[in-house]
Amino acid sequence: MAAGMAVNSEARLWGPFKELEQTVETAIRKKMPDAIHDLEVALKRHKPDFISLLKNPPKNPLYRNAVKKSNKEGLPIQGQQSTQQYSTEFIQEALILSDLFDMSEIAAVELLVMGERKMPEFPGLTRGLVAILLYYDGRKCLVNSLRTLLQSREGRTWTMELTPELTNIITQFTDQLLIKDALVNKILELISSMDMVRELEKLQKDRAIGPPKHKHQVMEFYKFIKIHLAECLFCLASQQPLEKGDTLRLINYLKGDNSCNADGTLDTVSLCLLMTLLYCFDVSVLEQEDKEESVGNLPFLRDETYIPDIHKEIMSEQPWSNQGLKATAQLAWGLALRQLSQFYTPNGVNECCEDDEQLISYALENNVFHFLFHSVVPSQLDDFYLRKVHGLITDFIFFMPLKVKELRNRGEETARIAMSQTQNGLDTMSPSRGFEYLLKLIGELYRQDSLGLSLEYWCPQELPSVQESMYHYKPPQRQVSLNKFVRLAGDLLPPSLYIPYINMLTGLSSNQQSAHHCFDLLKTNGMGSGGPASSVSWNHIFTSLNQYYTSLRREMPTSAETSHVLRAPHSRGITAQEIEGLVAVLKLTKTIAEKNELCRVALCENQQWSAVVLFFGLVTCSVPPILKAELFHILAAFSKTSEIAASLWQTLEASQILPTIPTGSSTPAGGIQVELDEIESRNEEYPMTLGFLNLLNTLTDIPVPAGLGAGFRAPGFDPYLEFIEEGVFLKFASRGYKKPAEKWEIASSALEIMSKLLHDHEIIQEDFVDQLVELQTGGTVIASKSPGHILIIHMLNDSSLLRMILRNLDDIIKQLETYTDIPGKKALEKASLQCLNMIQYTLEKEDRFIDACRETGASIMVSSMDRLLLGINPRSGKADHLVNIAKYITFGSVLPDHALSAMKILYHVCHGAIIQTELVNLFTADESLKLELLHGFVECLEVGDPELPEKMILLNEEKGILGFKTCLHSILELLDRGAGTPSGPECIYDTPLLSELSYKLIYKLSANKDTSAATLRYLRTTRDFLFKHLHHLPFTQQQYGRTVINHQSWLLKTISIELRITSLNRQRSHTQRLMRLLLDDSAEDQTSVLQPIGADDTDTFSVDRFANTSIFNSTALSQSRPLRGKQTRRKLLTLLDSVDFTQQYPRPLALDFFDLSVIENVIKNAETKNKEDVIYCDVKELHRILMSELNNLQGTVMAAQRPRIVEEVESILKNVVLRNQVRQNLYAKQQSFDAWRQVTEVLLTSCPEDYLPKDVKQAILFELLQELLQKVADEDSLTELTAPVAGVILTLVANLRQCFVLEQSSPDDRTSKYLSLHENVATLGQTVAWGQSSGARTLFATSLQLVLKGLIDHVMRSSGGQQRVRANLYGALLYYLQISNKPSTDTPEEDSSHQGVGARLLADTDTEYEQLTKENVSTILSYGDSFMDTVCHDACDGHDVGRMLALSVLDTILSMDKFQQWLNFMSSKGYLQHLIDSVLHDDQQLQRLLSPNPELRVLYIYESKMSLLTRVAECTAGAQLLLQLGLTQRLAACTFFDMRPEMEGIREEQSLIDEEDFIPSSVSRYRHLLFASLKLCLAILTSLGIENMDAGNKILQFIFAHGEVFHSATDTSYSDLDTAGIEFRAQKSRINRQMIALFPKYCLSEKLTKQLKNLESQQIQEERDLKAEITLAYQEIAANVTSYCRTVVSTSEFSKSTISVTQAPNLGVVVYQLRTCASHFMAVYDSYQQHLRKLQTLSDLSTDDIKEFAGVNAAEKITSHQRQHLAKKRLTQIVNYKAKELQHFSYIIENCVFLLWRHLEYYLIHCIPVDQQPSLYQVHVRRQQQMRRLQDLTGAIDAYVSGQEEDYLPELDEINKAVTREMLAKNINKNNDDDDNNIDCKSENGIGAKFN
Repeated sequence: MAAGMAVNSEARLWGPFKELEQTVETAIRKKMPDAIHDLEVALKRHKPDFISLLKNPPKNPLYRNAVKKSNKEGLPIQGQQSTQQYSTEFIQEALILSDLFDMSEIAAVELLVMGERKMPEFPGLTRGLVAILLYYDGRKCLVNSLRTLLQSREGRTWTMELTPELTNIITQFTDQLLIKDALVNKILELISSMDMVRELEKLQKDRAIGPPKHKHQVMEFYKFIKIHLAECLFCLASQQPLEKGDTLRLINYLKGDNSCNADGTLDTVSLCLLMTLLYCFDVSVLEQEDKEESVGNLPFLRDETYIPDIHKEIMSEQPWSNQGLKATAQLAWGLALRQLSQFYTPNGVNECCEDDEQLISYALENNVFHFLFHSVVPSQLDDFYLRKVHGLITDFIFFMPLKVKELRNRGEETARIAMSQTQNGLDTMSPSRGFEYLLKLIGELYRQDSLGLSLEYWCPQELPSVQESMYHYKPPQRQVSLNKFVRLAGDLLPPSLYIPYINMLTGLSSNQQSAHHCFDLLKTNGMGSGGPASSVSWNHIFTSLNQYYTSLRREMPTSAETSHVLRAPHSRGITAQEIEGLVAVLKLTKTIAEKNELCRVALCENQQWSAVVLFFGLVTCSVPPILKAELFHILAAFSKTSEIAASLWQTLEASQILPTIPTGSSTPAGGIQVELDEIESRNEEYPMTLGFLNLLNTLTDIPVPAGLGAGFRAPGFDPYLEFIEEGVFLKFASRGYKKPAEKWEIASSALEIMSKLLHDHEIIQEDFVDQLVELQTGGTVIASKSPGHILIIHMLNDSSLLRMILRNLDDIIKQLETYTDIPGKKALEKASLQCLNMIQYTLEKEDRFIDACRETGASIMVSSMDRLLLGINPRSGKADHLVNIAKYITFGSVLPDHALSAMKILYHVCHGAIIQTELVNLFTADESLKLELLHGFVECLEVGDPELPEKMILLNEEKGILGFKTCLHSILELLDRGAGTPSGPECIYDTPLLSELSYKLIYKLSANKDTSAATLRYLRTTRDFLFKHLHHLPFTQQQYGRTVINHQSWLLKTISIELRITSLNRQRSHTQRLMRLLLDDSAEDQTSVLQPIGADDTDTFSVDRFANTSIFNSTALSQSRPLRGKQTRRKLLTLLDSVDFTQQYPRPLALDFFDLSVIENVIKNAETKNKEDVIYCDVKELHRILMSELNNLQGTVMAAQRPRIVEEVESILKNVVLRNQVRQNLYAKQQSFDAWRQVTEVLLTSCPEDYLPKDVKQAILFELLQELLQKVADEDSLTELTAPVAGVILTLVANLRQCFVLEQSSPDDRTSKYLSLHENVATLGQTVAWGQSSGARTLFATSLQLVLKGLIDHVMRSSGGQQRVRANLYGALLYYLQISNKPSTDTPEEDSSHQGVGARLLADTDTEYEQLTKENVSTILSYGDSFMDTVCHDACDGHDVGRMLALSVLDTILSMDKFQQWLNFMSSKGYLQHLIDSVLHDDQQLQRLLSPNPELRVLYIYESKMSLLTRVAECTAGAQLLLQLGLTQRLAACTFFDMRPEMEGIREEQSLIDEEDFIPSSVSRYRHLLFASLKLCLAILTSLGIENMDAGNKILQFIFAHGEVFHSATDTSYSDLDTAGIEFRAQKSRINRQMIALFPKYCLSEKLTKQLKNLESQQIQEERDLKAEITLAYQEIAANVTSYCRTVVSTSEFSKSTISVTQAPNLGVVVYQLRTCASHFMAVYDSYQQHLRKLQTLSDLSTDDIKEFAGVNAAEKITSHQRQHLAKKRLTQIVNYKAKELQHFSYIIENCVFLLWRHLEYYLIHCIPVDQQPSLYQVHVRRQQQMRRLQDLTGAIDAYVSGQEEDYLPELDEINKAVTREMLAKNINKNNDDDDNNIDCKSENGIGAKFN
């Protein structure tokens, strides 16, 4: 009970049923394979709902009490622990709802809760009213699901083509419902209990009915439920007849059913149940050949009691409420018995079968055909109903021929009796008119035949030849019998049966073939063999019409009565019955002419009949209006053939049915206008006007003849347009109508003609210029303009036409808002659509019309349509015309064409910014109107019209509509259907164009600066839209069966924006998810991350801030690669695979009649641009041009060749359509690659670098480059598609180079340089081969060479192509070649200090840089001279950017080409000479470069040339070659060198230079020019040496040629030079004293150590270690001071003047500093090693250690992962600090040792005290001798010192210079391992070198 009391948030009476309907539709209608399991689960879950069909959960007192107390205690929510309290008002509504539908109180609460949630989708309704709609909608969904299931059963009538598995599931489930649960009985009980009137009264009693729209929706839901219940039974019986019990229940229900509409027709439910009974009696399966299996399923044969029991019920004399139903059942049962008796008679039913004729007789006595004619056939029969009634009639004719004959005889007898009674003046009282109604029934039934069933009544009339008779098809016996019935029924027809027979033939002529058969029948009947012609024949028909026409002409009134010619029809000599017969004959003629063109032409061309002349003659006579209307309809049918229509125009003009030629004032007006104004208006019936409008409508399908009426009036369509507009349309609302529907038929007919003329009108300049034409009567008149031109003028003014159109829209929208059915509602809707079309077409042509007015200077006053629509509505007093138009959008579900036209109008109107603002104000002036229109937009999107979203882009920008469902919500719901499932978004399958425009709309909103942030935030946090849809990319044509490349393009562009925005806002989690999905190559299922992320955008510090900054764990990735078994292709690569760079073109035109060049020019002139600026050919315009040219052709030869010419025109048009498709495909492919490019470039340039490990990024870049280069290498690739690839390649190669640069300087893998000396002993003297340390260039060697080859191939293929492509390729090639450049950080000093020069020379392998350079050179040289020629040619000619890049590539290649092959090629082919000559050629441009407005491109090209020539000059051969080719002479001849800017105040000028200015100053530009040439000269001199006199002379020639420049640059004079030198030396001495005095101040004393320990309490503040920072700063100062002292000592000479006692520091200080630093070095080193081990084994540390290093409070709650991350960060910081301390200590120790050694050297060798010099000298000599004696050495030390001193001191200086501070600064950036190694090297060179 507690579980049942829980509130289901989805509303058990709506949500589950809605989901069930969707599941059933997906599995059965859409045939999704993965939905079968879902369907099976849903059927099991909802089986109780099907068993208790439409029964609400009962009331419960406990539930009621709980609901009453829910305002205090609350109700439990299903799936939640908490309860929900409700207001008192809510509780009262729930109880009312429970009592209203007799349902559970909890269910009522659920409906109200869901109604409150759904209120945004139903503006203007309360939650209670919404709950009512949800209640009925849920019931409809349940019944509709049941109907679909029953329809899916296998049977005899149709098949759903389902899989056997699904069919078996459905059959088993429905069989259980039918057999065990008596489903049929439940459905019949529900149908009988449902009463619309009673239901509405119940709802109105409790005020559960809202506005008219709500009432209409409730009624529609209720109607659908009842109809779907009846259709459930129909589906069952159609597939397999119902069992006996179910059939008897159905018969019992029909006995008491008398549900009919107001016009006497059966209502939809009764008609459906009647057809169900007829299908139960259907035994047509017996006529099939493979009938064994089907016959066994018939209950007739399975159940022996079926036929007797049914027969007894049918034969019962018990009256039915509707005797027509009984008669129909008797007819169907009698025919079934007759078929059973003829095909398969069951045992024991012979007696029943013998009563078949009696049953037929009963049915005929009950006027079965009268009932079918009046109550069944007038209803709109669907195909299965039509087939059933057709089968009933044909079975009667075929199986009951005697009854047919009896009916015919009885009908003839009735006709004779009627004639005699009429002659006696008695009332006609027919006892039986069965045959007449049978004919009427056949005629009326097949008027709506769209299946071609009427063909069964016709047999071919032609007799086969002797040869064909052996193979001639013999029609079935049934067809022969039916055709015999048609022919015999027309023999000797009595007058009363003539009209029914003609009507039957009219119905049987409902399609093209049937019309031809009927035409042949009437033609054959007129060819009687000697006897009189049949009354049903063409000869008789036209003879009768001619006689009638002749009699009318004899009875024409005299001239005195001419004023009444067309006012009183003369019908003397013809009866009303004869007029009715003529009308029937004319309808038959019209039908045959409409349906078959051959018959139409035959009727018109028959000279004996003269049909056209006859019909026009009758029209001009005084005949009844109904007859004249039919004549107009026949002429309209004739005019469907263009050739006939052209002649009909002239005949119509000559007949003056509509007076077009002005007459004198004494002659009264006449014609159709008079009949409309005086006759039809008085009668309030307008058949003639409708007929004439129909004629004009058909005639205007072809262009109006230009010379229509020429000679007698101004030629043109003006009189007819005036009649349509002023005579009919503008007055239709003021006339009276007997039939209300006729009013809107008149309006819609007139509007249809005008809208067609306006739509087909082309703006031409001839219409804006008045042209005079001559008349035969003399004089001239102005030629008429095109009717479309006149209509546009009227529409662009406040004319009566526009006012009437706007009035109609106002009237119709008010009528539609009442949601009531009125007579002529279809015509009313059609009229409103034509009104909207008139405005739409005017807006489409308005701009071109106004432009043409301006160009031609026409004096036409017009206003813009948007301004006219903003005018005041005189009926409401408001400017609400646009509001009325927008209201049609709210009817998009029932009137989609109206909504589309209204949307197009708003779309065109919104192009003006001012109108947009006013439109928004109009739409938002009223709150209810605003919500209504917004809901209308949403409904239009949900209907699925594919053209609406594009029109709503501008209309969806209004802001502030919150809390209600918007268009964006609707679009996202549409796109999200199926997202996250294996099949992908369903909308791409169902509505591909709509889904494409939806993706485009989302992109537009995301790219708009005003809506981007809100849109992307909503997509990201609420929907997780982009991630879900990115999962399904790429969209392939194989998957969806159509081109979906545009969908992918818009989605990828949106994703690129999302990546950019999230990376800028540092929303790491969102960026990483998208990057992982795009770049990950593992087969890991990522559906777990499909959950939406709800983090706020403002929270840039999410939980992931403590995680690894990379989305890929580098260590884990490298470890898992060898074990990875499910490696997949990256999604970014699969997206690239979906981009196709090839395109198939249509075949060239092959023409026989047209000139190919002329046709191509015509096609080119018909080209235009669409909204995407894609050039395409207007096929309609081209067709118009070609057909007009074809119509202008004259002559019999051309007439004979016309069919072939028409075929050639069609072939041209097809070829043009293919061309348009090619252009559209090219544009789509370009956009697809551009979208992929945006995503790729954003990933590589905008996303933070720490998101991707370098090795993964390198792998991705290589894969992308190889894929791109491979795709562009395809021979079928088009240049238009591959051109943008070069830019992407440039970006990728630039990023690849950056990866290698970062890999060179990456600090991640560094280890300390500073190890103790005893740890380096094992490595001293050992060398490591240069090739043993494999770097990234070695690992990716193969990939690099593939990239290089691809780049070179692409450059070769693009030769002569677009300059931008070549520039990008040269840029990419330049970036690639820079990868092999050795970085500047790897200095020779470091290498030599580590390995030694000898090791470097003895190494057997090259470095990775040298190896890569050799491979690059080998690859480049493998292309031979062709590539050399391409690059050199581009360096000499082409776009400036391309030339500079080509020159740079040449520069780089020459630097790598050690064998100078490229230099030789450039020299031999003259390219080098060309470059040298171009220096002088550019002299004029370089002179202009120094002007105030320079062109910097000249400077950049010049610098590129100089750089290349400098590179050439770096080798001896190149320098000599340059001199030989006259380089110095060219430079000497250049005059721009002499244009040195004025140098006065140059320092002030330089100080004012703004470094941010793009254009450098003139001085700076000149220096660039001069220094480039000087560097070139210096390179030549360096390469050739100073001993090369020729080179020196030539350089001097260049200098002498511009001597003034060099003299002015070197002219510096100082008068007090000596004084300045003295002052400089004094300042230097002072600095020395001050620096040396700092040495003792910065010794590392114990006092300092104690002070630093006091800072431990302030260890970390704002992530800073104060103690460490102060210590490092102090140590760095001490190291700098020590270094300065070393420099002073090392550069001084050993003399008293330079080193005195006063200048020397206390040597004890140096010793103290040395000892202190050494002790600190060992302590710090131990601490460094300890922390380094902890860092390497971080995962093994204890929790306490982790907490200690994490540095967070114990009360702060963070995860262990976050704490470990903080500990790692702190340990890394400590290790770095310790490494720097070791560096400083090592440097100080080194310098102190050097100072001590230098002092020791001085005191031992050079220093001699003044007071004891002789004795000390002697002691010194003795000591030297003693040392020689002890060591047994030869030679004297003095000689050694004196002889080697000069050599030793320079060597010492070199050693001192090796240990520089700059080297230390470089070493700081090294990793810890390198630091350890380098300190060993410095110790070896700085200290041990001397002793070694």
